[in-house]
Amino acid sequence: MLHKNNTAPVSELFRADPDRGRHFCLRDGPWRFDYSRLPLDRDGLDALSALPETVNLQSAVADLFAGRIVNPSEQQPALHMALRGDLAAAGDEVVEQRRRFLDLAGRLHSGALGLTDLVHIGIGGSDLGPRLVADALDEDDSAVSVHWLSTLDSRRLERLLNSLNPETTGIVIASKSFSTGETLMQARALRDWLGEHFRANTWAATARVDRAEAFGLAREHVLAFPSWTGGRYSLWSSVGVSAAARIGPGLFNELLAGATEADRRFSRQPDASSLSVMLALGMHFLRRDLDLPTLGVIAYDPRLGLLSDFLQQLIMESLGKGVDLQDKPVDAPTSPLVFGGRGTDLQHSIMQALHQAPDSHPLILVGSIEDERARPDWQRAQLANLLGQAGALAHGRDTGEAFQHLPGNRPVALLLTQALDAHGLGYLLASFEHAVYALSVLWNINPFDQWGVEEGKRLAGEYERRLGEKPVDIDDLPE
Repeated sequence: MLHKNNTAPVSELFRADPDRGRHFCLRDGPWRFDYSRLPLDRDGLDALSALPETVNLQSAVADLFAGRIVNPSEQQPALHMALRGDLAAAGDEVVEQRRRFLDLAGRLHSGALGLTDLVHIGIGGSDLGPRLVADALDEDDSAVSVHWLSTLDSRRLERLLNSLNPETTGIVIASKSFSTGETLMQARALRDWLGEHFRANTWAATARVDRAEAFGLAREHVLAFPSWTGGRYSLWSSVGVSAAARIGPGLFNELLAGATEADRRFSRQPDASSLSVMLALGMHFLRRDLDLPTLGVIAYDPRLGLLSDFLQQLIMESLGKGVDLQDKPVDAPTSPLVFGGRGTDLQHSIMQALHQAPDSHPLILVGSIEDERARPDWQRAQLANLLGQAGALAHGRDTGEAFQHLPGNRPVALLLTQALDAHGLGYLLASFEHAVYALSVLWNINPFDQWGVEEGKRLAGEYERRLGEKPVDIDDLPE
């Protein structure tokens, strides 16, 4: 295995292996993952490829898909794959839950309910996945505009409400527990604003039907999903109703089908020929072999501009753990800090530091070759910028004045599809989910709990009670 201080320059690796670009990439489903610009030679690749067998990944994957306990701290399985695949295996109730929320999405999309706007209130997994999907797949053919509320921003809320009509505005409250503080504070404000229209125009996506009803929702307006649905996997449940209302249930079903295909691929062959596993091995190499603490996911298809936000939660909340499955301290790095955004925007902000500053920050550049809805010259410009940045990061520049030199050898991988569609997006998101699970097996940690987040919420509740409703002086804050 290569050592972080003994990696051959990428340019030398290309000179030594003219076919490197063909050998160090894979095609899986609609995606091509090119990792030839990582400082990794053939021996290193062979060693990485052998890792899944050393931790018996096949057995761990079988446990996941069989519904066995894979979240030991909460004694739960992780069955989110059942929400998008063979629902019959999950039971008649789950089949009915999907039918209900997609039926509602279809009526919203078509305008059958007479609503022109839909406000989706949710945070974390109840916001990031659905918002990404709606942004990426929006064909602007829906009767409803969807507005997303996550963080507590009262000024934004007031501006939004001033532009909406309560008679033609619907609300979706997305919260698994129906106890998320930020979500309920905004839901109360919207309940007051809707007034007499609240019960007719509001739906909840939740695992706690009782709490939604206690909040004032009609039972038929509660879109339940199973309690075993993890928050960062809830896109595939009724939490996705607002995205489905915007893109239409047909495209949402294509998204589900793409994710299901990735599920089958990972379950049947969890090895280095799989996109999921190779993404995991690439992240393992960058984090543990090269000891690089960050990972940038940069989109050169603007439809995927929110992908890094989605992956930030998926990767960091899942893998940011300090103890292993035996409750012993982890003696090696775990989650990278994930960042990103839209590529051509970032070229005018952060990319300079990534090219020439002393620190190295590995990147995955994501893009598509074609987009029939985009202006052809704009699409070519996106692809040209992706390839140009990848070349400069990997190979650097040693001509001109010293201030023009680029060190190169900055780890960068390319993740490309011929034409992004709903099926391909579903395949990509599910593949990243499985990559995170594969990494958790390699690192012997639990990817399905988040006790650090829970403690922060607990303390916030205590401080909120201590602050009370009195004015707060900046010099007199509670300890």
